[in-house]
Amino acid sequence: MFSQKTLPKREFRGVWVATLNAIDWPFSEKDSAEQQRRDFISLLNFHQKRGANAMIVQVRASADVIYPSNIEPWSLSISGKQGMPPKPFYDPLEFMIEETHKRGMEFHAWVNPFRAVTNTQYVKVCDDHISKTHPEWVLEYNTLKILNPGLPEVHQYVNSVIEELISNYDIDALHFDDYFYPYPDHGELKADRSTWRKYRVANESIRDWRRRNINTFVEGVHRLIVNKKPSLKFGVSPFGVWRNERDDYDGSPTRSGYTSYDHLYADVRLWLMNGWIDYVAPQLYQSTKHRSIPFIPTLEWWSNNSFGKHLYAGHAVYRVDRSLENGWRDKEEMPLQIVTARNMDKVEGSILYNSTSVWNNQGGIADSLKAIYPTPALIPQMPWIDGQPPQIPLEPEIFATDEGVKIQWKTPAMADDGDLPKYYVIYSTRSGKLPNIDSPHEILKILPSSQLEFIDKRTSQLEDYTYLITSLDQLQNESEAVLPQYPKDQNVILPQPYHEKVVVDLNSSALKATWQIINNIIDNENFTMTKDFN
Repeated sequence: MFSQKTLPKREFRGVWVATLNAIDWPFSEKDSAEQQRRDFISLLNFHQKRGANAMIVQVRASADVIYPSNIEPWSLSISGKQGMPPKPFYDPLEFMIEETHKRGMEFHAWVNPFRAVTNTQYVKVCDDHISKTHPEWVLEYNTLKILNPGLPEVHQYVNSVIEELISNYDIDALHFDDYFYPYPDHGELKADRSTWRKYRVANESIRDWRRRNINTFVEGVHRLIVNKKPSLKFGVSPFGVWRNERDDYDGSPTRSGYTSYDHLYADVRLWLMNGWIDYVAPQLYQSTKHRSIPFIPTLEWWSNNSFGKHLYAGHAVYRVDRSLENGWRDKEEMPLQIVTARNMDKVEGSILYNSTSVWNNQGGIADSLKAIYPTPALIPQMPWIDGQPPQIPLEPEIFATDEGVKIQWKTPAMADDGDLPKYYVIYSTRSGKLPNIDSPHEILKILPSSQLEFIDKRTSQLEDYTYLITSLDQLQNESEAVLPQYPKDQNVILPQPYHEKVVVDLNSSALKATWQIINNIIDNENFTMTKDFN
């Protein structure tokens, strides 16, 4: 169906889960709290079986939130009425994060910073919504209301919302989408001209002023994260075209009617250059055959303009087999895009919009993902945030039980940077061979740090598989591998043409265990070895 290079051990595989109007979750605004929990678990299991290792969940859609807040009201999608909590009460965000981390997946909190009311004709806002308590902060554009990005008070307010979020929840990343200033679908925005006249610098044009507003805001969020939670990632998913090359020498070979820079006033390239964001996930929502914004050249432009930060391709699964654009009529288009992104230099993965389209197997994408992502993958590292690996799992042991082969270990001490493991990775291979920890094929399970044991139910015989265990920290730095200690009366045959020097080298460089060679060369260079820790 499509060709792939060797499968990567590290690859970002995300899914966007929109909560606005219950697009992806809850399945209905009328769902009970229990139904909401069941459905989110179903989503997690479904996507994980198709290779996903990160969920990008919309937690603040329109100045309302899906968690208990001292600043903003409950989202309409949670109870069917804005400002009303779920019944019976629970914290959806806390629940989501816990269930996501249980599965060894990352949770990225998706926030819309400035959108206040999506449609004034039918959305009823509660009395304590910011559009009512501070109407002077609001800009109206057609039926849309946004918080005015030109007001310092608005920046302070949104930053307070973000600070509350990142302080109270164990999220892995803060995520913004493409909405800063509104898309000019109904002509030029005029409601902020008085603010521009008040705050502009010298002869600054209104367009340059708007861009400065957004730049100042993004830089401020970056500084907030560095000061309050420096291990937190910060990513943005902008419109797919920064600028066209006809308008800017540094622009992409596209002919887009809208651009992030000129129309949404989001200078994402500058943010990457300045290191204000850790990843960019451009919404590349056109097909490879699109005449003005073809997928591959546009992604190539981003790969040449990511400035050492992570680049994840944003894919429009919702358009497969639905869009009038000819390229989306080919059901191989989406698999082609995902594999093209994988094989392109400086592209670290993909994010799929949206969860419901994958859930519905639109264009056969859910089936295709099983072939594209046949093995698990760790999240790519971000050494500019943290490059220090955690300590190895402490005192790992292995023994046979009626349920299967059981491996257990203890939490190690903190690493030099103060990090404890966030996850553990168990590698496995057949017939006593040492697992290759560089191969995703040999990742058996990724476990949360709260889980200090694992039972391999494939077998109850210690001789059938050999295991290695590593620790991962918050930023997915991985420790060296350690071999669990076998019962002292158990010998293990490694049917591999290892000579003694290879085993000793492995011992000294990777395993951090004392391996005692009982018999040297026996039966075609096989080795009998015990695992023992002194």
